[in-house]
Amino acid sequence: MRKRLTSVMIGGLVLAGFGAAGPAQAGLTTHCVGSASGVTVPGDLLVPADQACSLEDIVVTGNVTVARGADLVGDGLTINGNVTVQGDGYLDLGESTVAGNVANRGAFGIYLDGTDVNAYTATANVNPDSFLWTYGATFAGRIASTGGSFLLESSVAQRLVETTDSLYTDVLDSVVGGTLTVTGAEYGATVCGSEVDGHATFAGNGVGVQLGAGGALGECEHGTSVWSGNVTVTGTTGVAEVSGNVIRGNLAGTGNESVSASGNRVRGELQGQFAEQADQGTMRMRLEAPAAAEADANRDVLEQRRTARLAEAEQLADAAGPADL
Repeated sequence: MRKRLTSVMIGGLVLAGFGAAGPAQAGLTTHCVGSASGVTVPGDLLVPADQACSLEDIVVTGNVTVARGADLVGDGLTINGNVTVQGDGYLDLGESTVAGNVANRGAFGIYLDGTDVNAYTATANVNPDSFLWTYGATFAGRIASTGGSFLLESSVAQRLVETTDSLYTDVLDSVVGGTLTVTGAEYGATVCGSEVDGHATFAGNGVGVQLGAGGALGECEHGTSVWSGNVTVTGTTGVAEVSGNVIRGNLAGTGNESVSASGNRVRGELQGQFAEQADQGTMRMRLEAPAAAEADANRDVLEQRRTARLAEAEQLADAAGPADL
């Protein structure tokens, strides 16, 4: 199972590359190219196209835009507005707060470590290779993500989580306060050691769906998941595997290539394929090893891409050097 992604912290930064742009009546916009620490930015912040900005202990009173191909790496940021990351842009925030929403508009990717935001949205099919990966993040509002890869680890989403046409969707050691809906994940979905307070639906996912600590998609150290509503799994290519869960509603399955249910405490009813398995004692079909290996390899490649982009962003920001304000 995937491990925590390492976030590089920013230290020893100096003021660099800030300048005001635009007419006064349009509001103040500050451009960032380079590095800065310990200041307040009045109004909006823009990282221009193909540039890099590293920030530490910065307050931005307005909105933040990461333009096409640009990078923003921040530690200890307070952003009072929204954050928009445009095509091939990269956002990496640690121990930060975004009072508004984070919008992925075809970004290279977004990584949030110990960061609080309101809501998250990803534009449909703009960049299928994009990602949202979190560790220790908190979302006050909804998460709606289309395309790319999705990892929610040791995080809290206080409202609904919905992913559509992702490469994969993993929810590990996390809390979802509303419904959880995963549709069309190419390499499948894994949920373990988590709490889902609303109904959960997994529909039309490839490779497999694994709801439990161990199974064909890999081992997970986080253990039992608790589901407060119904759990419905439909149309899975491969095995729909549900093991070691507490389900307070019903467990239902239809149209899956194969199902497996074991070690669960289901307080509602077993329905569809899961009821048939219980009645007939049907053995599950193991997920083919090549398919599982392909899914795991895809995750590794994406993680390597993120690490390389972060290193490149820090190098570009450092190379920009200090600038007089």
